[in-house]
Amino acid sequence: MSDGHADVPVLAAAGLHYSIGAARLLDGVDLELGRGELVGLIGPNGAGKSTLLRNLIGYFRPTEGEVTVQGRPVREYSSRERAKRVSYLSQYGPDQFPFPVREVVEMGSYPVVGLGRSPGLREREAAMRALSYVGLEHLADRSFPSLSGGERQLVLFARVLVQESPIILLDEPTASLDIGHETTLLQMVRDLCEEGYSAIIAMHNLNVAAEYCRRLVLMNDGRVRAEGTPDEVLTRELIEECYHTAVHVGRNESTGGLIVSPVPPGGAARDLRVHVIGGAGSAVNITRFLHRIGCTVTGGVAHELDSDARLWKALGIRYVEVPAFSEIDDERVAHASACVAQADLTILCAFPFGKGNAGNLDLADRAKRLLILEEEPGGCARDFLVDPDRLRPRFERLAAAHPPVSYRDACELIENELRKGRKQGEDTQRPDRSHH
Repeated sequence: MSDGHADVPVLAAAGLHYSIGAARLLDGVDLELGRGELVGLIGPNGAGKSTLLRNLIGYFRPTEGEVTVQGRPVREYSSRERAKRVSYLSQYGPDQFPFPVREVVEMGSYPVVGLGRSPGLREREAAMRALSYVGLEHLADRSFPSLSGGERQLVLFARVLVQESPIILLDEPTASLDIGHETTLLQMVRDLCEEGYSAIIAMHNLNVAAEYCRRLVLMNDGRVRAEGTPDEVLTRELIEECYHTAVHVGRNESTGGLIVSPVPPGGAARDLRVHVIGGAGSAVNITRFLHRIGCTVTGGVAHELDSDARLWKALGIRYVEVPAFSEIDDERVAHASACVAQADLTILCAFPFGKGNAGNLDLADRAKRLLILEEEPGGCARDFLVDPDRLRPRFERLAAAHPPVSYRDACELIENELRKGRKQGEDTQRPDRSHH
């Protein structure tokens, strides 16, 4: 289905960069697609998968680097010439195509008949064959907008089939399909590749990618983080690094394929004890994050009715509070100090210090390991409302010893800590075979 020899890439990207203003969406991407290959393009939201596909098809012009189709720069092709070689199915298909289903599929014949010409008998027959292939021939006369999201996606895939381009790029083609239709569509793509077509499919379902694709390309932050077989790419370390989620990687007993499953929060291997010192709602985001990833969280000292205290109470988190508008006394600091002593990490959030909560600086002083959060845009400002000549120097000494970090950096640090703890736990449990 392609020009040249089997070992020559039918589609390639070399040193591909793509930026919009100051935002770099692709950063030095190299990619090759061989004849008959089915490549799975995976990665978290915002990794650059859709942007890469649009650069490959020639919809976007790269800031640096080059895309070649069958050995020729894609920019040298006219739109019709390009469509004869590469077909593309976006994840956002047109919802309101005001045409019957049959005519929508016939539009795939544009590279052959050209714009402004009506499809002939051959094209109409090809459209019906494609609809029959995807199981929707009974909907040929239905209005396209009246179909369900999954049906529309299958109709658009039928249009790709009619186009008969040897290279197929699919962006989340199964996102709106049920498991039966998802399996059918992916099997169709795999069958096409066995016939000599070549395809790249961007997808989120890692288990499906492992089953259907012999080669995976993992993207993150606009870069290719890894590529190779599913066994080489779908490792726990890589998935956790890119998706920021703890996972278990196992095997499907029926097929032998890889299965990637999220690890529910709360497991002992993920346990990290964190005490959060907040106020004025400054601890809400970090508390929700810590709770979601399964840390053991304690909080305080906070004032009754404060947003942080309400959240800790709602989540069943142990915390220390004082009545609203009261001053944090030595007794409450002592109670919270017991939590700090048990914590692996204490986090001091960004909130204004006044007479009522100055005792929280005493608490931060007692942490065996302290993480100070920077002020977040639009969040609470760290100010010293009373006695700044005494409180500010105390905080600045703490900040000199523990330089403040952003919320995002704090999350990444904690996730790395959890991964490190899990690996140490696995190494501890692994039997010692050195003497055998």
